[in-house]
Amino acid sequence: MRSTLSELGQSLSRNKSMTISLVVTMTVSLLLAALGLLIQSQADRTEKYFGDKLQLQVNLCTKNSPSQNCIGGVATDDQKAAVQDAIRANPEVKSYEVRTPADNFSRARALLGQSETGRKALETLGPDSFPESYFVTLKDANKFDGVVSQVSGMDGVGNVNSLKKLLGPLFSALSKMQYAAIATSLLLIFAAILQVSNTIRMTAYARRREIGIMRLVGASSWHIQLPFVLESLIAALISAALAAAGLAAFTYFVVYGYLRDTLGQITTWVGWHEAFVVAGLTTVLALVLALVPTLVMTRKYLDV
Repeated sequence: MRSTLSELGQSLSRNKSMTISLVVTMTVSLLLAALGLLIQSQADRTEKYFGDKLQLQVNLCTKNSPSQNCIGGVATDDQKAAVQDAIRANPEVKSYEVRTPADNFSRARALLGQSETGRKALETLGPDSFPESYFVTLKDANKFDGVVSQVSGMDGVGNVNSLKKLLGPLFSALSKMQYAAIATSLLLIFAAILQVSNTIRMTAYARRREIGIMRLVGASSWHIQLPFVLESLIAALISAALAAAGLAAFTYFVVYGYLRDTLGQITTWVGWHEAFVVAGLTTVLALVLALVPTLVMTRKYLDV
């Protein structure tokens, strides 16, 4: 073990510049991959909160609804039944989900509770301030006119919102950001794999005489491979730690420092839980990214 650690120290000292270059490349690629995963979590969270782009949101009347359909105040049970019957009978509808005023209040609390301004606004509201809503999933997101024209004029309906119009730009922006981060990450991951391969090849060539002697005295393949594996493992763990630090900085300064306070009324934003999960996934990716090429390349270049 002492000889292995000695060989590891010599290898790190000898290949200092290449190791630093590998760590930098892996850190950037892992950070971009982490941001891509975090953006995907954000898209999933937004869809879970609002619904997907195939949906319409039908809000029934509350006691304060300004719609002409709400002259009688809160939607009655008969009006609710009539609206549900109309939704079920429409051929453009695939399915629908009922959200009670308590459900909508809970979601509003999650949304507005992200900022101090939102929390103050929520103090004056209660569940009775929110409508019962029907989230209608369409067979085709572009064919919603029939449902809107049928339902929007019915008694007890406060308003009808197309989530395709409301969320389309947000989902589009999130999708483009995710694809850009992942595409750049894949390119840098490929560069990191090439760097791992090149580092092993050059190190094996520089130590070819030592490796030959170790073969002659009966050293096992694993004993010869171990310093290379440990070197890649150290580089991977350092890269994963730096990427996690970058992700934590993004979460703290961008998500909590800006998005939740400034854009907290648009959607619910990811938090530390999602960041920790993504950091764990990128750590696993770092280990795979470093160890698999190392094990493959050492078998090739250490066969002396």
